[in-house]
Amino acid sequence: MKKITILVLFVMSFISAFPNVSLSSVKGVWANDGAEAVITDEICIFYAKVDSTMQAILEVPSLSITHKTVFEKDGSVAASRVSTPLEIKTEDEHIVICGERMQKVEEIEIVAPYEMDECKDKSDVGKCLQEWRLGVKFVLQDGEPLCEIGTNRHLFIYMINPSMVYIRAAATRNNNEGTLFFQNIRMMKNQNTGEYTMSIIPDNLNVAKNDLEIDNSKYNPKACYFSEDGGIYWSLISYSPDLIMLNGCGETYQVARPAIDAPIEEWIKYNPY
Repeated sequence: MKKITILVLFVMSFISAFPNVSLSSVKGVWANDGAEAVITDEICIFYAKVDSTMQAILEVPSLSITHKTVFEKDGSVAASRVSTPLEIKTEDEHIVICGERMQKVEEIEIVAPYEMDECKDKSDVGKCLQEWRLGVKFVLQDGEPLCEIGTNRHLFIYMINPSMVYIRAAATRNNNEGTLFFQNIRMMKNQNTGEYTMSIIPDNLNVAKNDLEIDNSKYNPKACYFSEDGGIYWSLISYSPDLIMLNGCGETYQVARPAIDAPIEEWIKYNPY
């Protein structure tokens, strides 16, 4: 993706997602109790509860893509490109998107591609689980977007395909026993299983902002564990220098170490968490 320049207007700035405008000045993870956004130099994913619907918008300025998905209570989903790009307004230390005023809950720093650490010992597992998931991946599959963004504290996805619409935001934390995954926003329509879910937790801001506390007693390599507060424990099965295996609730999750030439659009700096 090509780099694009910053536009700043007076004390209050407005950023419309056209190819000659950068998202860099509002980079980060932002949230309130009804909405959330992840913004890098090149991409924005915005999630919100709007009246009786759940909505998400994916913006890729350098490709002139604005893609919107709306989940209705009756089980219908509308997903398509739209002609009107997002307007992102900055107010003091907050941003406003579609009327949702959000505060920053995580900083994001984009860096050059780098060699990520190998997992040589069990004491490396937690660090590698966090670091190996970092970065922005984006592809168009038959014209439909698939975007995954991993930050140090969150995991985001926006995926549209004929069999599944899967859009979510999750807080996450890792240690040497595995991953604690807390999905605070979920929009899912799965034609294969019949699942239809549209939800955002009532205290979304606190979950997005505050540290997740891991209870090691919940890890079990033979099964994942669902805690009462909504957290999911993916337990360590095995590790090697380039691959970590986790029990992923019905399947084995493989977390691989990205090569320096991996298809990652933006590399995000590792910050211990």
